[in-house]
Amino acid sequence: MTNREQLNTKLQNDIAKFGLQVMYVMEDETGPGFSYSIGLFESYQHPEIIIIGLKQELSHTLINNMAYDIKDGKTFRPSTFDADILDNFKCYITEVEKSNYDNYVGQAQRYYKGDEFPLLQCIYPTVKGIYPWEDEWPESIKDLQPILGPVNLS
Repeated sequence: MTNREQLNTKLQNDIAKFGLQVMYVMEDETGPGFSYSIGLFESYQHPEIIIIGLKQELSHTLINNMAYDIKDGKTFRPSTFDADILDNFKCYITEVEKSNYDNYVGQAQRYYKGDEFPLLQCIYPTVKGIYPWEDEWPESIKDLQPILGPVNLS
């Protein structure tokens, strides 16, 4: 069995057992590390979730916690803030544009055999409550959290 076949088998088994698997892609010269779910759409008819720029353990915990909420019937919606993801902060949810799928969620594309699954990005603020689209977003971390979809604050 090839490595890819082993990975696909593990992915299928984890989705069958847990409802999802969380993938982590390490930081490299092209950008920050990120984590995303595979299986939420298949298991719960809920968009997959991606979080960019946090350490692996934290992003996995956040996505798994969101998955528990989804299993309990919660729906995360684009163009909304949610106070139940990160303690003491509101995260903004945006729908990821399909033009970003190739650069971020290749394993999900292979699993779903294309782009026919929805994907939400969970965008978090700094500890001072500043979001990446705000002028006060620190220059030192400007590339830490690219925004992959529209920000509609109205």
